Amino acid sequence: MAAAATTTLLLFSSNSNLIPRPRISNFAPKLFSNSHLIPSLSSSRKPLSPFLLRCSAVQHTAAADEATQAEEVKEEEGGGGEEEEGEEKRKKLFVVNLPWDFSAPDIEKLFGECGTVKDVEIIKQKNGKSRGFAFITMSSGDEARAVAEKFNSYELMGRVISVEFAKSFRKPSPPPAPGASVVDGRHKIYVSNLAWKVRSINLRNFFSAKFKPVSTRVVFDSPTGKSAGYGFVGFSTKEEAEAAVSELNGKELMGRPLRLRISEKKGEESGDESEITEKQPEEI
Repeated sequence: MAAAATTTLLLFSSNSNLIPRPRISNFAPKLFSNSHLIPSLSSSRKPLSPFLLRCSAVQHTAAADEATQAEEVKEEEGGGGEEEEGEEKRKKLFVVNLPWDFSAPDIEKLFGECGTVKDVEIIKQKNGKSRGFAFITMSSGDEARAVAEKFNSYELMGRVISVEFAKSFRKPSPPPAPGASVVDGRHKIYVSNLAWKVRSINLRNFFSAKFKPVSTRVVFDSPTGKSAGYGFVGFSTKEEAEAAVSELNGKELMGRPLRLRISEKKGEESGDESEITEKQPEEI
């Protein structure tokens, strides 16, 4: 019986049709002849868009600019070595568009928020009224810088003031010693049709090319502080003044032909003699 069972089992296992086998698919994918339809592994990474490239370039430039500015600031603030005159200039500020009735104590109180105000010089007309701008001296360069940073473009009583570091400006010449001969250029030329940006230094350079003027002056309108469009040039002799008129009348200065004649009437010299305007005069 056992032998029969064994025989039966062997017969059952030898029947291959009764043993389950895994199914093997005969499907094979068809390769396309068009290679562009097959994604390439090497091109799977998309290139950066132009926008991202621009952003990267801007960030790189900004970083470079910041580094450059940092170096400039370091050079300006690092180390001493500055002459005393240069240090004094760093303490002095030029303020434009001040309210007409804003006094020196008012300025000291306002700018005193940033330090100690050592000096206030309000530029005035002949009648004593303010011309709307002033020179302010702080006790240190750091305080002056703080004032410029805080109050530049500051609205004050309905006016927006401008605060910047003062440039070199012309200092008045000392009075002559008693008994000394004074050459004030009594033989003067009346110069008209001046360009609005012409200043005395420009007149002096123009006439000095061929003559020796002893004085030059541009007249400014008192209420506005702007050039009146005319001025005077003085010479030591009448002959030289006449020669200058003869040779330079009609010649152009800063794009405008000058009109020259000998000045005879004293009333012609009315007007404000000051050459300090809203644009700081430069030292000659």
